[in-house]
Amino acid sequence: MEERRVVVIGTGPAGSCAALFLAKAGIDVTVLEAGEEHAERGVTVRIGGITVARTRRPLQARPALTMIGGTGAVFEDLAPGGLSNHWSCAVPRYSPEDFADAERAGEPYRWPVTYRDLAPWYEAVEPYLSIAGGKVDWPQLPAGAVRHERVLSHGWETMVEPARRLGRAIAPMPYAYGASNTVTLSVNAFNAYTRLLKPEVRKGRVTLKCGARVTRLELARDERRVAAAVYRDARTGQEERVKCAAVVLAAGAINTPQVLLQSTSAEFPDGIGNSNGVVGRYLHDHPVAKIVLDFDEPIGIHPAAYLTRLRMAQSEPLYAAACMQWSGVAYLAPSVLRAHPRRLEHTGFSVFGTMPPAPENRVAVDRNGTPSKDGSSPLTVEIRHPAGAEKPLLEAREHLLEMLEGARRPARVRVWKVEDIGNSNHYAGTCRMHESPRYGVVDGFSRLHDVPNVMVADCSVFTTGPEKNPVLTAMALAARASDRLARDLRTGDFAKKADAPKRSVA
Repeated sequence: MEERRVVVIGTGPAGSCAALFLAKAGIDVTVLEAGEEHAERGVTVRIGGITVARTRRPLQARPALTMIGGTGAVFEDLAPGGLSNHWSCAVPRYSPEDFADAERAGEPYRWPVTYRDLAPWYEAVEPYLSIAGGKVDWPQLPAGAVRHERVLSHGWETMVEPARRLGRAIAPMPYAYGASNTVTLSVNAFNAYTRLLKPEVRKGRVTLKCGARVTRLELARDERRVAAAVYRDARTGQEERVKCAAVVLAAGAINTPQVLLQSTSAEFPDGIGNSNGVVGRYLHDHPVAKIVLDFDEPIGIHPAAYLTRLRMAQSEPLYAAACMQWSGVAYLAPSVLRAHPRRLEHTGFSVFGTMPPAPENRVAVDRNGTPSKDGSSPLTVEIRHPAGAEKPLLEAREHLLEMLEGARRPARVRVWKVEDIGNSNHYAGTCRMHESPRYGVVDGFSRLHDVPNVMVADCSVFTTGPEKNPVLTAMALAARASDRLARDLRTGDFAKKADAPKRSVA
């Protein structure tokens, strides 16, 4: 029944997680997915957590989009599972220091949640991911609920103390399905749709509609709540409506604000939730560099090592970087051929940095442009890294080399390249959470300040962008917010919130 139905928009990790936790709480869930059914089909074979075979289609450039300051394209995959069809499966937790770092940066950057708030929800989500990783807590990298313990590979174990002296830590990078032997009928070992959502669809606890790109949300007449989601059916070309008690937007940091900005009305002429002009603002993406190192003696390549960011006290607010070692069959096969399995005379790292969010970086709709076939307006994405963004990358590179030298494993730099903006594909922040509507679109439970029956469940809600892969944290936030949403639907608290006096936008 529509008075208890929640519409979830998107089947990526956070959207699938939200649907799962709502369904487990007994809520009637309808999921709308822009991609066609079975578009995620493929085969992934993993041995010992290493992908040895995979079939998948390439990422597609987002159509009808103008990029200012970036690489000229935003890539997406319109398929069940979304970008979990392509991600590396790295699942580090954010740390207490990440939230404290944001707080010391000042009021605009303060999260309305803490690590303590999220810790139970990390623990609730992680069992679904069959994580392989370390069991040692570090200030910059808390240990998760791992199923398979990993220890540092050959050579890296000698660098724990040199890393500590520099103010960093070195640990095995936690990975979803990172130690399992699996044959998965999807394009990744952890495809969010395959692992989380499809079992609920089969049980009849979730209704899934594919080929349904949502273009806008409709407000109930004379009420401060959304009453329906409107989508374009890819097969018929017709516009359809799904009535609901609440909406969970999980279409990603580009498409989620687009839906809100396109949802105009007399009360919200600039889009639902946009009373303060914050929707689409504060877009951020990790600065990233690539480094390839050569060694005189072979060094471990699996499990992948992770050199954490500097301790907060040793870095400027919101400026940090960490190093994530490359792994996989492209490295494993040569190591076997050279008769020292899982060790090579060279290795590579991605160096991910932080990007202090700025309101000038944004996603905006062109209301005068020609809509695409699915009814969406053309988009402008504007993003530039601040002047100091490269400094932490360089500092992390030098610390990596210094650490290796201190462990008597000197390395030579073969490749060092700072990538163009957008190559991380970790866009976030466009519907950020904050206690104040002046700085945020949603509150600490991911609900729109303006319209409390709309929840955002993807990286759009990130107040800042710590240097770690964002997927696990997006899932934990989605699970926490979905639990609260289910409770409020059962108690009728939503009706009270919708009838409350309209929030001042002064």
